[in-house]
Parts: sequence; C-alpha cells; structure tokens
Amino acid sequence: MSNKRSRGEVRNGKLQKVAADLFLKRGYEGVTIDKIVELAGGSKSTVYSEFGGKCGLFISSIENLCRESNEPLTKIDYTGLNLEESLKKLSFHILKIITSKRSVELHRLAIGEAANCPEVGEAWYTYGPARTASFIQSLLESRREELRKTSIPIERTAVILHDSLTGDVLYRLLAGVGRHENDAELERLACAAVDLILGNVCSDMP
Repeated sequence: MSNKRSRGEVRNGKLQKVAADLFLKRGYEGVTIDKIVELAGGSKSTVYSEFGGKCGLFISSIENLCRESNEPLTKIDYTGLNLEESLKKLSFHILKIITSKRSVELHRLAIGEAANCPEVGEAWYTYGPARTASFIQSLLESRREELRKTSIPIERTAVILHDSLTGDVLYRLLAGVGRHENDAELERLACAAVDLILGNVCSDMP
C-alpha cells in the first residue's frame, strides 16, 4: 500500500513540475492538459482525479513553486549571530530569492492570472510572500529579548521589513526596466532595510 502511495506521489510530483515549467513559459492559456501529460507521462484522467483538472493542477503548481523558492530559507544557519546579523543574513537570502529570474516569472504569472482565478492569487500569496515574511517573524520572535517595547506587533514589523525588501528592486524587474543585481548590491540593500527597521524596534541599536 505504501509503495502504491509513493508511486502516486512521484507521479503527481512529476506532473506538477512539468506543469509548473510549462505555465511559467507559456502562461495558463498557453498550456493544455494534453501537453502536460505528453511531457510528464500519466493520463488526463489522473490530472482530473488528483487535481480536479487544469485549474487545480495550476494552483498546485503555484504552491509547489513557492515552496521550492522558499526552501533555502529553512536551511540558514544563525549560529553565533545576534539579531541584527541574523536579520541581515536572512534578508539577503530573501532578496536573492525574490529577484531570481524564476521568482520574477512566478510573480508575473500569479498576479496576471489572479484576476481571473482568485484561488491562484490566494495560493501564491499564502505560500509565497506571506510564507517568506513568516521567516522574518519567527526570527524576531526567537530574539524578543533584543527588542524594545513598541506598539508595532512583531508580525507587522516582519511584513514591513519584507515589503521594504521587495520594493523598488522587484518592481523594476517586474516592469522589465531593472537588472538582476549582484550579491554585493543585494547585501547592501538588505543591510539598509534591516538598519531602517531595527532602528525603531531594537533596544541595542544606536
């Protein structure tokens, strides 16, 4: 029984991966179930039984792309770092993720389709930006002793920092008028955003 489930998970994972790549390249309307099955294997009946059809597979693919994108954030080592140093390290990695070519394409795809299918926008926001911001929130909550009392809730501070990271640099990329910055510039931007936020909430900041 467990082997059967494992085979099913592998099959579904392949369908999701192939579908995600196709959706990113061609958009929702440019992809057919026939093409997905042709490249991934399986059958159309599987797509309908497991995902409810093309729209369900699309939403599932969006969720998986977001999880895949945020996976590196779960592996960051903060050993020996104080809150400021930890936040700057995390913020740098967040910037690396959100400015990557694949993430920018995912952002365009999800926002573009959300108007026609709100479930797509909800999936992207939940597993994308909201999940990314939750890493900042978790880090702040784990270092409460380094924060001073403030009327701003920690979850709101996390969102403010996240939004400051995803501002101008991402908007330019989405509009096609920006360039992908090198690591040194991303680190500079990350440090600037953290300094701005921590200046208001961290007791140890000058």
